[in-house]
Amino acid sequence: MMLTGTRSGLEASTSKSAAPQFTRPTASRLRTQRATICAASSAASPVTRLEGQGKSLTLTPQTSAQTSTSASSMSLEQAKSFLQGELATIFNTGRLDTARYADDFKFQDPTFKQNSIRGFQQNLTLLRSLFSIKFIVHNIKVQEPAEVTSRWTMELKPKLVPWQPKIVVTGESIYTVDQISGKIQSQRDVWDSISDNNYLSLEGLAYILGSLANPQQTPNLEMPKYTVLKRAAEYEVRQYSRYIVAETAMPRSSGAAAGTGFNELAGFIFGGNDRRARMEMTAPVISNAGQASEQNPTMQFVMEERLGSSAEDLPNPNDARVTRRAEEGGTVASISFSGIPLDFEVTGAERRLRAALLLDGLNPQPGYKLARYNDPFTLPFLRRNEVLIKLDEFELP
Repeated sequence: MMLTGTRSGLEASTSKSAAPQFTRPTASRLRTQRATICAASSAASPVTRLEGQGKSLTLTPQTSAQTSTSASSMSLEQAKSFLQGELATIFNTGRLDTARYADDFKFQDPTFKQNSIRGFQQNLTLLRSLFSIKFIVHNIKVQEPAEVTSRWTMELKPKLVPWQPKIVVTGESIYTVDQISGKIQSQRDVWDSISDNNYLSLEGLAYILGSLANPQQTPNLEMPKYTVLKRAAEYEVRQYSRYIVAETAMPRSSGAAAGTGFNELAGFIFGGNDRRARMEMTAPVISNAGQASEQNPTMQFVMEERLGSSAEDLPNPNDARVTRRAEEGGTVASISFSGIPLDFEVTGAERRLRAALLLDGLNPQPGYKLARYNDPFTLPFLRRNEVLIKLDEFELP
């Protein structure tokens, strides 16, 4: 048997017509064969083939590129798992697991920039001292080759501003991950409400200052529960939970801002029912009048959750014009405006909202609702009014 070294590996060949001959290898031949084997294992081709006794065996060792890709995927999945836990608590506790971040961790959003994990921790502490923060993570995804992204909603209420405005920001965080250590190297935030997301964005500063200066008042009353999925420049997309309403019919001739039906509903919640139960006022008052496509316009009061989870749990109205039913919630777009709503203001807001949704590629349903949040004694410039349009097939990125 003769050993011959080739570029593709080591071949051991035998001849059937001649008896095997064995030669004691010399030290120099052994060194030559060992060098040939090492060269074969590091050659461009990852395949080594051994042949002998009429059989062949093909070995495919893992290349350095494959090993790197596997390690990278592992690091990204670990970073994703870490961020799922970190983002769930970071704004409640104010604590970062700094060992999972690079010392020179870089953060950037349209209004703030930081170049160390220590500075980022200090900024987090300052933010929590100035604002009450609600942070919701919608999803976290791995993006090859070395990124993890998260979609989120952040609501901030300043602690030192007496009129209690709310800043709502939705967007995406893009994290880069070191493929060897698995540490998070940087985070860049992109907001849905602005187009210029570079630092320092004048558009971003104007959005924050405009939110802080917004005088619209939301009363401290029970309201339907919803989560903001997207906060664009002109509108919000919300996911509403199911809620119960009392409603009454409005005349078909009613204008978009008509108030017909309010007294009937107020009578029901203030004792005009079979239990003589007095219920708390809620917000908003909802109506859908003034639309050619709406043949049966109504006005609605939202019912308190404590009264039950179905319409049958509520007291029976004494007035036959008042009924009770469930609103199943769903995905809804909203646009807000202040003042005492007039018909032309409602229809104008509806047109602006529908145009903005179509421009962004969303699918608004026909029709709309008007939501009024404040009592008649609230000054017009402080009032919060909204036009609501249901959406079809909305999906987060």
